Amino acid sequence: MSEFQIGQLVELNGKEYKIVGTKARSYLLERDGKTYKATPDKMKKIQDQNQRPQITALQRRVKYGQLFDPTTKYPETETECQVWFDNLRGELSPENLCCDGEASRSQIAAKRRDISECWKELEKIVGRKVGE
Repeated sequence: MSEFQIGQLVELNGKEYKIVGTKARSYLLERDGKTYKATPDKMKKIQDQNQRPQITALQRRVKYGQLFDPTTKYPETETECQVWFDNLRGELSPENLCCDGEASRSQIAAKRRDISECWKELEKIVGRKVGE
């Protein structure tokens, strides 16, 4: 348990936790006044996760699109982003989002979260907020 030091900050799923101590062969992590316990194995997984390159939702969609259309590329201009915005608007329609009532609530929430992440990334490229 010597790899990590008390007071060190670790990142997990985009959130920072501070190591505040140890207890029963585990690390105590703190965030927003709450304390969490993490075993050395879990800490190793956190460390490995942070060393992997993070792929954004939009990059994932571009890779998926390239399976069917090799000319699909990451949008760089406002015009290219507009095409992506139009596609995302279509995916936000109730019929598509809910798969005509076949999707579960958690599937709908995950889909909406993915669309929202892509939307925000496209807004960063464009440099302004874009309404639906």
